[in-house]
Amino acid sequence: MDAAKNAISDILEHLLSAEFKKFVWHLWNGVAPDIEPIPRAALENADRQDVADRMVQKYTTNAGTVAVQVLCNINQNDLAKRLELKLQKASSS
Repeated sequence: MDAAKNAISDILEHLLSAEFKKFVWHLWNGVAPDIEPIPRAALENADRQDVADRMVQKYTTNAGTVAVQVLCNINQNDLAKRLELKLQKASSS
């Protein structure tokens, strides 16, 4: 799980402030119908590492998949692919 948290945190560092704000917005508004949102208060004033922590707490082993989905939702497909690769490498180690 630490590998997923680190991978998510690393990828979030590549987002500009406005992009990061959109990422967080999707987490508390709902990523997809079958993915429960994170309460807004839990994400308020959260930095990138806090968001990664809260994602792993909420989604456990699916945190990476949720992060990839949010990145796709905000048109950060390149970062989504990079995160998928990082997660695959982490799970195969």
